[in-house]
Amino acid sequence: MSVRRTLALFVVVAAACSQPAGSTTSSAPAPKAAREARDPNVISRAELQDPTVAATDAMTAIRQLRPAFFRTRGPQSFSNATAGLTQISQDFGPLQPVDNLKGIDTRSLVEVRFLNAVEAQTRFGINANGGPVIVLLTSTQ
Repeated sequence: MSVRRTLALFVVVAAACSQPAGSTTSSAPAPKAAREARDPNVISRAELQDPTVAATDAMTAIRQLRPAFFRTRGPQSFSNATAGLTQISQDFGPLQPVDNLKGIDTRSLVEVRFLNAVEAQTRFGINANGGPVIVLLTSTQ
């Protein structure tokens, strides 16, 4: 009989230890922030409509929401000063200098995507100059 009690006690202790600290067994839904996984390479329409950035230009909004979009390691070539620098594209159109973001209203954007240098080169060819591209989507495709 003592063996059964010891075994039962061991099972209860093992079950209690297997549950992470601070977790609950209730079936309550997770908070909204925990449910929504934020893609580091995409700024969604919901984020762009946030009142803190909606009334700003695209440059300010992107700098606030994803400052990493603008991090570069500088020119990749001594002969081409624009090589490796970030560029933008509206609706996958021709590439433009990143300073053009200052003239774009955030409310006109549906989504903003970051393409790393490899993705940009695949999409835009040699025009990407080996640098990342920020794609501004102003209409659904």
